[in-house]
Amino acid sequence: MKFSEFVELLKAEFMFVYGDVFRRKSLLLLIIIYPYMFTFFVLLLGSAMGSTQVFISRVGVDPVEFFIVASFVIIAVLSVTDDILWRPIFDENMGTLPYIISSPVSRIALYVVMPLPRLTITLATGAATVLPVLTYYRGIEGVVMALIVIGMAAAGGLFFSTLAMLIMGAIYSMSGESWRVLNVIRPLLMILLGAFYPRYLMPLGARMLSWILPPSHPVAAIQLMLANGLSAEVSTALMLLGVGAALAVLYAPLGRSAVLAWERKKLESGVSA
Repeated sequence: MKFSEFVELLKAEFMFVYGDVFRRKSLLLLIIIYPYMFTFFVLLLGSAMGSTQVFISRVGVDPVEFFIVASFVIIAVLSVTDDILWRPIFDENMGTLPYIISSPVSRIALYVVMPLPRLTITLATGAATVLPVLTYYRGIEGVVMALIVIGMAAAGGLFFSTLAMLIMGAIYSMSGESWRVLNVIRPLLMILLGAFYPRYLMPLGARMLSWILPPSHPVAAIQLMLANGLSAEVSTALMLLGVGAALAVLYAPLGRSAVLAWERKKLESGVSA
């Protein structure tokens, strides 16, 4: 695929996503206030059940900081990859799937550019949630930490793209474009990412499943930095990012094969407009 064609595809995807977001301004507002809402309700429920000091002693982070960051990370990782997981269902419901399947555009290139517009929206969400909260709690260090958190969360979303392609291609090849399967997988991913329930507190089986998810490693690096500050072991954080990147690269050929297998199946069985 030529670079100019890739740029045109990227431009079209940005226009599609931003047109939808600004058409439904309530969605953009919900994305921004979700971390605040989630943190408020968790603290309201948690304060009725126990002291915040118990949480700090177990996790090592103030619950307000922890849940604001955790909520943002979930949005960053899942919203970036939701387009990959759900777009075939959306296209089929809209009646556009036959045209996309029959178009000369590379499906792999399409799924590569698909998360990028959501990623820019995610960066704005981080600036409206993580940045002010961490600045309030930690001052100048909080500003630097917030920028690192936003960058790591964005990296986690990108790392998840190749695995999302693998999940999408495998599920749709076996069961067709069914939202029911995704509604089971998505909550599991939210748990196994370790954003709300740190990986080191999970039982061994869940910890092993979490380890094979590329974005779980940037999440662990973020939690390490929150607990220990900017003085946390840089080498450990970089190692976690490296593991996440390596897993993303490892899943890339598998994800490509899964998407192409789904495409071949759709071409063989035909699609209805």
